[in-house]
Parts: sequence; C-alpha cells; structure tokens
Amino acid sequence: MDKNLTSREVTKVILVGAAWNLFLAVIKIAGGIFGKSAAMMADGVHSLSDLLTDGVVLFTYRIGQMPADENHPYGHGRAETIGATLIGSIIILAGLGLVFEAWQTISQGSENVPEVWAMAAAAVSILINEGLFHYTRSAGEKSHSPSLMANAWHHRSDAFSSIAALVGIGGAIAGVPIMDPLAAVVVAIMVGKVGYNIAFSGLSDLMDTGLSEKITREIESSIDNIPGVVRSHNLRTRKIGGEIMMDVHILVDRQASVTEGHTVAESVRRQLIKSFDNVRDVLVHVDTEDDADFEPLYWTNREELQRQAEPIIASLDGIKALTRLHTHHYNGEITLEVFVKLEDGMNTDQTRQVIHSLKSRLEDLDHVDEVNVFIDMN
Repeated sequence: MDKNLTSREVTKVILVGAAWNLFLAVIKIAGGIFGKSAAMMADGVHSLSDLLTDGVVLFTYRIGQMPADENHPYGHGRAETIGATLIGSIIILAGLGLVFEAWQTISQGSENVPEVWAMAAAAVSILINEGLFHYTRSAGEKSHSPSLMANAWHHRSDAFSSIAALVGIGGAIAGVPIMDPLAAVVVAIMVGKVGYNIAFSGLSDLMDTGLSEKITREIESSIDNIPGVVRSHNLRTRKIGGEIMMDVHILVDRQASVTEGHTVAESVRRQLIKSFDNVRDVLVHVDTEDDADFEPLYWTNREELQRQAEPIIASLDGIKALTRLHTHHYNGEITLEVFVKLEDGMNTDQTRQVIHSLKSRLEDLDHVDEVNVFIDMN
C-alpha cells in the first residue's frame, strides 16, 4: 500500500462514500415518490445497493491488509479481488431487478408524468456521485485496492444512471410519459454493464490472468537489458489483490559461478520491483543453457563423479591431492574441472605426462564428455 495513504485513511474514504450513498438513496427515493418518477425510484434502489457494496469493500479491504502468515504465505490480497467480484455481481443483480420493475411499468401502460422534484434529485445525484468517483478512485490508485477501484466505478455508474434518469424525466415532463420508464431501462442496462466489467476483472484476477501483452513486452525488455542476462524466457505474471507477482527464467553465461548467477538474479528481482508499479515480488530461475524448448537430462551428479574420480587420482604417481572438482552441465553434456596438487620436484615433461594420463582416464568415465585439469599452486 502507498506509504502516504494509511489503512485508516482508506477506511475513511469507504465510510464517507457510504454516508453519501445513504443520503442519495433517501433523496432519490423521496424524489421518485413525490416526483412520481419510476426512473428516479430505480436510481434510488441502485443507491441502496451501494450501501451493501460499501460494506463488502470495507470487509474485504480489512482482510486484504492482514499480513502474511503460515497458512497464507502470499498474504490475504485475494480477499479484495473476491470483494470486487462480489461487488460486480451485486451490481448485475441490481440492474436485472431494475429492468424487471421498469418492464412492469411499461407493460401496465402508466401515464404518470414526473414532477420537477424528480429532476432536482437526479441533478443532485449526478454532482455528488461524480465527486465520489474522483475521490474514491484517487484513494484506490494510491492504495492499489481492487475493491476500492470497483467501488469508485460504482459511483461513476451512479452518475451515468442519474444522467439517463434526468433525460427520461425531462422527456416525460415535456409530454412523452413513456420516456420515464424507458430511462429506467437505460439506467438498468448501464448498471449491469458496469457490474459485468467489475465482475469480469475480478474473475480474471482470481483465474491468475497475466498482465497485458504490452506490459509483458516491457518487462521482458527491461530484464534483457540487465548486465549478466543473456536473455530471458518463461515470464509469468499474476495479480494478488492489486499487487503483481512474477516468475521468470534468465539465461546467464554457462561459465558463471553459482554466486555470480545469484547476483544477476537478485539484480533482476530488484530492478523489476523498482521499475514497475506495485510489483510485490519476483522469483528468478537461473539457467546456464536455454531450456525453453527442451528439458536437458543429466544421469549423474557431482558427488557421484567425485566418488569415481578420487580412486583414479589416488592411483596416479605424481599427484599429491585433489583440491577441487567442479562439474558443468551444458547442452546435455558434462564437463569436469579438476584441480590437483602435484608432487614437488616434477619437471615439465613429467607434469605434462601426469596431466595427460589423468585427463584420459577421467574422460573414460560414464557420462563425462570433457575434462579440464588445473594445477593448484596454493
């Protein structure tokens, strides 16, 4: 969460929105009753549904801010995504209910002509809801809260629906009574569309939908420009409660040491967190060969090869000790790097003969394709 926006401040934003929604519900329903407007009554019911979504936002936001624990190592951010999906579902149901009510009014052939009170309530609703939209969206962007962003767009849908209601009421007053219930239908459709967008976005995050292709390409380009990275592949992204998680494979020089590869991987992790907004963590897998199109299999390991090499080294005259043995795996082949100390007093020809004999015998081992022998002078 943004350090400049505390949990208490976000809670305040939610409660302020709820208070205004209660006020608007009263104003709209009163305007619908006294102004004889089906569209305004429908809009008032919509505002009542906002109170329920405010409760969902507050509940899921507080859960989402709980720290990670043993059972939830990635935190509780999914709660906010679930909250946003619930908000979208509630809005869709509210829209369907409004369509039903408006259809009943149309089918009954109501000739009620709304009064100016209904228009006044619609105008007040437009102004307040647009203000709430900007107020809540600002807080949602700073806190990276999906449920708060969903609630902001809910406020915007209220403003749009009130505009439709205002047009319908004005048309009915002007002598076309059918405009009022038709406006209620338009309101319902707009409400349902907003609900669908919110629910779809929430479900996409719950299904671990990745970031857009454009952002993914930017991330890949950023990784490939980091010193030590030959190229990257298998980048995967997902969102948890508004935060981004990534994992990626990077190819480094096949002669790089483990510590060097780890340093490059850590550089990638830190760079992505620094360069892209709201990245929570990055898991970097280091490859010394490009395994994007195949899975290399090596039928032995360093411990087994050292166990086989030690008797050979001990049997050769002129070698005092084995000091180190490294294995390199590349393109399905294994290269041994052997570091040995030689007996004192050996001349150049004797040294060359011992090294050649050691190299030849080690290359006869199963699964060994190449051997490099180094003299340890320490």
